[in-house]
Amino acid sequence: MASAVRSILVTGANQGLGYHTVHQLSTKKGVLVFMGSRRLAAAEESRSKFASEIDPSSEVVPLQLDVTDSTSIKNAHDFIEKYLKDKKLSGLDVLVNNAGIVGKTFEETYAVNVFGTVAITEAIRPLLNNGGAIVNVSSSLGSLHAYSQRPNPPVYLSYSSSKSALNSITLQWAIQEEEKKSGIRVVSICPGFNATNLNSYTGTMKPEDGCKVIVEAALAKDGKSGVYYNKDGDIKW
Repeated sequence: MASAVRSILVTGANQGLGYHTVHQLSTKKGVLVFMGSRRLAAAEESRSKFASEIDPSSEVVPLQLDVTDSTSIKNAHDFIEKYLKDKKLSGLDVLVNNAGIVGKTFEETYAVNVFGTVAITEAIRPLLNNGGAIVNVSSSLGSLHAYSQRPNPPVYLSYSSSKSALNSITLQWAIQEEEKKSGIRVVSICPGFNATNLNSYTGTMKPEDGCKVIVEAALAKDGKSGVYYNKDGDIKW
């Protein structure tokens, strides 16, 4: 491991955007990535697909994490805390809240996209280093302004509203961090309409391209908090 290590937790990382985010982060120098997945075996299998491409100074650590399960969250917190201590690292630099679903009901969707995101963030927040970042993977479908326009975006009641809620939480977390003077940046970002399991692979973008904005946000060491939509592929932090 390099002496100047960027430590990052990515939730929902065994497939789709999360998988490609971890993969691309692992090719950078001096990065420690915790690869969160509801099933540990799924994370281990996913890691094996790009293991040979991981930079010698970096590391990918599979992690069992279900953001809807309080016991899983506590175990993940304790594992990360001990792992960082063993590596003589002061804390975690970045939390990437990528886990998300389109559930059959509002309850299912909000359990992951809103309540799960809040639960894991509240648990991990004490581990975050000052000057770090909380990166929430959102969607342009969470834009209230977009739905006031005609023609309007497609209507996905539970999913779109869950991302609107996430964007609101992002802005309020950002205020809290400003008040604490922690230097922690809190952002919501839209990686575009990617072909993943979430949309039955109907997306118009490849997740290995869409994830680049997540990777950029995770590696950025400065910039402003806020909600950013990736319409032109060029987001400035």
